[in-house]
Parts: sequence; structure tokens; C-alpha cells
Amino acid sequence: MRNRLRSNARIKIISFLSAVVLWMYVMAIVDPEDTKLFEDIPVTVTNMQELEEDDLVVYPESDLVTDIYIKGKLSDLQKLNKDDIHIYGSINNPIEGKNYLYLNVNTTKQVSHEFKSDFIVVKLEKLIHEKKDINTNIVGEYKNDVDTVALQQSTVNISGPRILVEKVNHIKATIQVNSKSDDNFIQRVKLVPVDANGDKVMGVSLDTRSMNAEVTFLEEKNVPINIQSQDDAEDVKSYELNPKEINIRGKKSLLNKINYINTEKVDLSSIGMSKKVNLIIPNGVTSEIKDAVIKPKDEEGLVQRIVYDKDEVELKNNSDDIKASDLNIPDSINVEVQSDTTVSKSDITLYIDLEDSYDENKEYTINYKSDITFKSIKIIPSDVGK
Repeated sequence: MRNRLRSNARIKIISFLSAVVLWMYVMAIVDPEDTKLFEDIPVTVTNMQELEEDDLVVYPESDLVTDIYIKGKLSDLQKLNKDDIHIYGSINNPIEGKNYLYLNVNTTKQVSHEFKSDFIVVKLEKLIHEKKDINTNIVGEYKNDVDTVALQQSTVNISGPRILVEKVNHIKATIQVNSKSDDNFIQRVKLVPVDANGDKVMGVSLDTRSMNAEVTFLEEKNVPINIQSQDDAEDVKSYELNPKEINIRGKKSLLNKINYINTEKVDLSSIGMSKKVNLIIPNGVTSEIKDAVIKPKDEEGLVQRIVYDKDEVELKNNSDDIKASDLNIPDSINVEVQSDTTVSKSDITLYIDLEDSYDENKEYTINYKSDITFKSIKIIPSDVGK
């Protein structure tokens, strides 16, 4: 039994050594040739600098790769990997559009090669530069309260392949307004190139990616309501409104010109006890109140309104020769008086006392003088300046 086991072990050892010797013989003496396919080998464009100097870029951007067959001794192929294969080519006489990149390869001398295709089709686009307008896009809870948005600049230079730059309609700057204050605020906004549909255009470069935006809010102002009669001869002083004044909102420059809101022209003879009348809200101004109720008033409560021009306001103690425009006096000043008698403009003189020294940072009160004793008098606006 023991002799039989020794005999089997000896046979196995001899068989193993025979196989090793045979393999060494094949590799050392025969070493057959074989062909191996290497896929997705990167391709280098050797004249890329020339393309850049001609303002040409590869578009659409993609990894330039190709497949290659390598033929050689089996032993050499087993040592070869993708990193040992360097494929390159140049684009001769490059133009905008379709070009051919003819391929070459560097690898070991012991092998030969064959490409699936000797060239790659490469599309080139002209690299162009253009100036595009910036459009603001205001979003957030208080977006309707924004008056103006002032950007650091109104345009941005962009660059990229012609086909992409031509897609850009404008540069979008989105302003987030989720809170409101009386003061202006500055927000850093991101600039995004978009097409005509507002979709982002990828693949273009901006010389400025973000900038500051100064946001100002619309202002508010309370103004009286003025009754307009269809017949100018009708005495509107015998009627009153509820409400007597409304709050309006708009740009500061526009509100400064508005001292009252008119009703639509109304036939006073048709009022009876009362009548609802629409208000004429100027363009660019908003108000939550759109109408008012007009009704006759008691004679005791007769209120008269007199409108003065700014030049009719006397400037007393005006040693510095200050003009009405320096004090921001509006074009018209409303004076409402309550009196038992009819009052005319000649009965009331408006004046501002400059107290011998004008201060541009100070508000000045519009005063009046009259020989008539009024039940009440109201000057709108009551203060000017600043």
C-alpha cells in the first residue's frame, strides 16, 4: 500500500514538471502572435494651442476616444495595458464646423496596431464675445412693494461657442424680497445667462458672476379726496366724503406731485341722502380704497378747500435769497378751512419763516395769517424742506 502511494506521488510530480517545461517551451520558443482590442483610449489634440489662437473650441464638448487593435507576441500583449497606448492627432487647416482628426499612436516597438477608423470627426465652433443686458427678476413676499433695483452695471460680457452665445437672450439677476423695511438695502445677486424662455444656458462664461443690487421700496402717503362736480357751478363745499382721505402708494417722485385724489365727476343733484362715487387713481399709484361715499353736510360743518400755487407762499426773513424749489415746496398747497362764512384765497396768506438762517437739513412749517377766525384750518402739506 505504501509503495503504491509513493508511486502515485511520483507520477503527479513528473506530470506537473512536464507541464511547466511545455509552457516554458511554448513561451520561449513558439510564443504565438495574438490580437487584442483596446477600447475608449483617450486621444490628444496636438495643435490645441493653434485652435485657441484662432478662437476655435471643440463643441459639443466630449471626451475624444477611439478603439485600437494591437497585434504582437502573446507575451508582449500580456504586458500591455491602456496606459501604455498614447493616441494623438492634429486638425489640419481647422475651420468652424466639421473637421477630421487623423490618428497616430505611440506604443512599444514589439507590437503593431490597427485603428477601427483612422480618423475622428471633430466639430469646432468659433469662440465669440458679446455684451448682454442684465434683467432683474424680483421674487418674494414683498416683490410688489419694490420701487427700484439699482445694479452696479447694466450689462455683462459673455464668451463661449457661437451656437451657445447666440442662445443667450439676457442675463437674469434674481432679487429675493422676503422682508420689508423703510430703508434701502443691498443684496448680492447671482447672474445667470438664460434663453428667451428663461432657461439657463450652460457652457458660456461671464466676466462677472455676481454683483450688488440696491433695492428701494415704494413709499406711502395720505392725501385728501377732492369732489369733482359735473356742473362747475354746483357748490361742492356743501358735501362731504367718507373717507375724507386715503392712503396711496407709489414711487417717491410721483407721490411728491400728488396732493389730493379726485372723484369721478358726479351730478350733485342726484345724490339724495348719499351716493357712492369712484376715485380716479393716477397711473403708477395704488390704493386699497377705490371709492368713497358722498353726502350733503350740515351748514355748520361747512368745509372749504382753497388751492395755492407754490409761488403764493411768502418766504419771510429770507436773507439767503432762498427759492421755493430749494424748500421742495410742491406745485400746489391745499388749505381746508371750516368757517361760518365763505372764504376766498385773498382772506388767507401762507408764509414760511426762515428765521434769518436757512438750513437744508431742516423742515419748515407753512404758517398762515388771516383776519378771519376759523373753526379749523388744515394746510396740506404742513411742512416742507429736506
